[in-house]
Amino acid sequence: MRGRHNEDITESLIKTLVIAEDHRNALHFGVDPIAIIRTIKVRLLQRKRQGASTIEQQLVRTITARYEKTPRRKVREQVLAVMLNSEFDKHELASCYLKVAYYGVSLSGYKGIERIKRMEQGDTDAIIVSHLKYPRSSNTDGLMAKKHSMRVRHVCKLRGETVEGGIRHSQRALS
Repeated sequence: MRGRHNEDITESLIKTLVIAEDHRNALHFGVDPIAIIRTIKVRLLQRKRQGASTIEQQLVRTITARYEKTPRRKVREQVLAVMLNSEFDKHELASCYLKVAYYGVSLSGYKGIERIKRMEQGDTDAIIVSHLKYPRSSNTDGLMAKKHSMRVRHVCKLRGETVEGGIRHSQRALS
């Protein structure tokens, strides 16, 4: 993994991942204490659940395939995320996560980087990253598609783009 970057994982895709999933990525060591405090506050005051996982934690969860909702799994995930963060740079970890992540069902069975390569040619970085939160589903009720569409709009907004009639308009370039 060290020193090797796949051309399928572009800088723009990594920046979109960071903007959408972990905007304080450069400021933490694999665990985001601000996100943890926010999540606890929302849970206690509003009785709602929110995520606080960093890209490193999402990578650990994907690699270990441990998805149970227990404090023990979360602590293990945080410890491993800190360890990964001390060995690899943020760019490598984000790239690795994008290469192994689950983007939804595929008739051909492709996952991770192979799935990215085979997504529709018109798929933007926002569409690809939005599949991390709302993977493509074989369910045809349209609920997941609607959630995904709303997520794409949100990610585009975070990137400084607007979406009108399915066409993206860049308001500022990613730097």
